[in-house]
Amino acid sequence: MKQAPVDAPPAAGRVKTTPASSHRNDIQGLRAVAVLTVLLYHTGLGPEGGFIGVDVFFVLSGFLITGLLVREHDRNGRISLPQFWSRRAKRLLPASSLVLVVTLIVTRFYLPAGRWDSIGSDAIAASAYVVNWRLAAESVDYLAEGAAASPLQHYWSLSIEEQFYVVWPLLMSLVLLARTRKVAIAVIALVTAGSFALALATYDAQTYFTTQTRVWELAAGALAAVVMASSRHQRFAANPPRWTGLLSWVGLAGILALLFVVKPATMWPGPMTGLVVVCTLLVLGFGAHPNSAGAVLSLKPMTWLGDISYSLYLWHWPLVIFAERDGVLTTAEGWYIVAAGIALATATYFLVEQPARKVRFLAPAKFGIATGLILVLVGAGTGHALTVARSVKDPVNAQGAAATIKLQKVASALAPRPEEAGADNGEIYDRDCPGNYADSTPNPCVFDFRVNGEGPRVIAVGDSKMGQWIPALIPIAKEHHWQLTSITKAGCAFSDIQRFQSPGNVYTSCVMWNQAVLQEVQKQRPNLLVTTQLENYATIRNGVGLKGDDNRAEMVRGLDVRLRQMKRAGIPVVTIAETPRMLRNMPDCVSLNLKNLMECSRSRPYALRNAGIVKAAAEKTQTPVVDLNNKLCADKRCPAVMGNMLMYRDDHHLTATYARTLAPFLQEQMAPALEGYKIRKWMLGDVGAIAPTPMADAPVTPRAPRPSSGANGTGEREDASGTGSSNGTGSLNGTGAANGSGAANGSGTSNGSGAAVDAEAATGSRPQVTATP
Repeated sequence: MKQAPVDAPPAAGRVKTTPASSHRNDIQGLRAVAVLTVLLYHTGLGPEGGFIGVDVFFVLSGFLITGLLVREHDRNGRISLPQFWSRRAKRLLPASSLVLVVTLIVTRFYLPAGRWDSIGSDAIAASAYVVNWRLAAESVDYLAEGAAASPLQHYWSLSIEEQFYVVWPLLMSLVLLARTRKVAIAVIALVTAGSFALALATYDAQTYFTTQTRVWELAAGALAAVVMASSRHQRFAANPPRWTGLLSWVGLAGILALLFVVKPATMWPGPMTGLVVVCTLLVLGFGAHPNSAGAVLSLKPMTWLGDISYSLYLWHWPLVIFAERDGVLTTAEGWYIVAAGIALATATYFLVEQPARKVRFLAPAKFGIATGLILVLVGAGTGHALTVARSVKDPVNAQGAAATIKLQKVASALAPRPEEAGADNGEIYDRDCPGNYADSTPNPCVFDFRVNGEGPRVIAVGDSKMGQWIPALIPIAKEHHWQLTSITKAGCAFSDIQRFQSPGNVYTSCVMWNQAVLQEVQKQRPNLLVTTQLENYATIRNGVGLKGDDNRAEMVRGLDVRLRQMKRAGIPVVTIAETPRMLRNMPDCVSLNLKNLMECSRSRPYALRNAGIVKAAAEKTQTPVVDLNNKLCADKRCPAVMGNMLMYRDDHHLTATYARTLAPFLQEQMAPALEGYKIRKWMLGDVGAIAPTPMADAPVTPRAPRPSSGANGTGEREDASGTGSSNGTGSLNGTGAANGSGAANGSGTSNGSGAAVDAEAATGSRPQVTATP
């Protein structure tokens, strides 16, 4: 059908409008402002409020897309949905698919294997433009520093916009059928107000990512486009008062001022987001008027940056993540990323974006859409390949603690593999038994191997450092027909101390949990209690945080109190000495240094420098101490791999696979301790060898499910080592948040004396935000 000329009258019954210009240099300049704010923010070169650039882009996208739809409807009397979707596919998918595939390839060969599965899953979701929902489902707080963010996390904003591009043309096709544009204005205003109200009413960690709490920003831009397309506004814009140009300066100045007012902790989206939207609308509404900010925004350098802004957004965040693999960005590295991002964006713009939009055979809508679907499948397929990739082979005969060569230097086969190690935390985590940070009541996990209900009853109690020994205790319990009960809580030792959960935040639920556990143990009167703990917490006395020797003395006192209480109750106790603290995520280190494992080892004095709390407290009550550090360290160094087994699942928790190989050595050292209590023969019989292999599932005493909370109950956060979220079976994915974006760097924050505080250890990475320019 022959198209009507641009200035043809509208179809009967429709209000005539004069189409606004489809290209404005000042808008390209505004793109440049937005891209620069986010780029400089993420590289540490700009103000803390730089993430507001994403909100500028959301408004721009809604304005430009709705303007296109309105003009098409005015020309043709309808909107061609296939042509619109084809144009969007050709505009967005070639560049985004290129960056996604290149990012996955670099991830495979440059980032630790423990991050492959999460990043590959992000790629699948990003390819389908639903990664924002993946992040929202994981309740990833993008402002949480210290998390190892995904290099594809910035695709969340593209997802929101693509979802908008699918639904919005359908809505506009309907509302533009009305005889008056007032219907369209009313409907869009209702969408804007409803979404904004929902964002304010349901604000939480998910709100940042969800489409329904973000669409108001795009709808606000859409509302401006419909109003500005009206004939009344066109007449006003043709001869505006001279002062109207000043309003665009107010908008631009407001955006720049908010960069310094807004902080990462600001409620977002929230009321301040509304100010960013209003300021952006002022620039859009009056930037083309005389004496406006458009004069500056239309300068050639600004419009050039605006042209490459989409590709620059795509490239900059993976560059930041790759550069931060080994530590916080320096200022020089930040500028290198800016330069590299601009260079890659320029090449992508001229070699990919522009050609893809002009290829003739893609002109028919069906070919453009088909090409887009192919690119989606390519990205998703590459992501899936990364999720199933293996960093090493499975070993034929992994010896673990039984190995005679302690300082293994190379590895081509490991158990568990580095990408699996974060989830290798044992049976109690599989059954979701450990208490999380919110729990104040015990959640026992019972492994009952007794015959006809007859046999020793053993309780293992403490923090996640006690939890790491359960896989070694289970084989002993099975061999000698014990009932083994595990009672653990994240970051909460069996001790009479008060401690910080995070700076200034007292861990009150730990005190309550301790009292409940103490009463339960005294009530059950087990035949043996086993305990150990993290070597260094940040303790409190009389409301004051302790440091140095005072902190150490308080930790000794706290454990001593519990040991004396057990002694008075007549309950035998065996303690286990603290294990090495490697201060680096060992699965990550090993996966990057398979040919030089010594790079991941630590000197023994350094790894055990804060140990000795357990021994010092035990000496006061003559409580036996089992010390297996000779099975974790050589004379001078503590390795990360022994006998083709990866020893740690983070920077200091043993993998369950390796812990099981310690079972015979644990039993060997427990024997003389039990002899002192005159219960050795009853509990261990004639001690023989225990095969250090994973045991079959033991009978477990069922318990009522408990509600989940923000903490996942793994205990890793007690020293900011980076936990993953529970996957529904209790096992962890080892990547943490945000991605799942990610695990922290494994080091705990220090209170000045090396005491771990439950604040999440910041790696220096900044939260990322982006949107389609």
